[in-house]
Amino acid sequence: MSKLPATDKPKDIPTLQVEEKVTPTETETIKTIPATIQKLNTIPNENKQIETIPDAIPEKQEMPSDEIEENCVVIKGEKIEIKPTLLKYFRNKAAAGYGAIKSIPIQEFLTCEAGVFDETHSADELLFNFLVAVFDSSEFVRDNYDNIDADTLDRICKIFGRLNHIDEREEAIRKNREAQAAKR
Repeated sequence: MSKLPATDKPKDIPTLQVEEKVTPTETETIKTIPATIQKLNTIPNENKQIETIPDAIPEKQEMPSDEIEENCVVIKGEKIEIKPTLLKYFRNKAAAGYGAIKSIPIQEFLTCEAGVFDETHSADELLFNFLVAVFDSSEFVRDNYDNIDADTLDRICKIFGRLNHIDEREEAIRKNREAQAAKR
């Protein structure tokens, strides 16, 4: 066994350290009591109430329209909505002029006399009856018949055909005929 020289100490020997307990020192207590704040006995001055009624908000001038814009025409500055045609106008043949009015140019259509389209009615009478069927009012048509222009009449015909599904049915019949012809 070899002996270590007395001057050499082992390097990694832990040393024991003892922590000292520290006792907290008591702080000095405040022995004076703060003075109490006195309540104010003053009452604020009462403001006089002003009895004013605010101005009423004016009602909105423009209300949203219940009309469907694509079904409307303007006649003599008045917007009129066209609605689906009642069956009574189809039964009494008032709406029968639609096909001729739609397909024949208006300048040629109105030159036709009685007996060309109908035995008893001229083209002018057919147009008048058709417009009564469209607007469901003979008084309105009577009052505005001369104020309807060709562009408005064309729009009326398109709306009438769409609302009453006439154009859809004519298109279906045409396609059926073409399919039948292609089979032959």
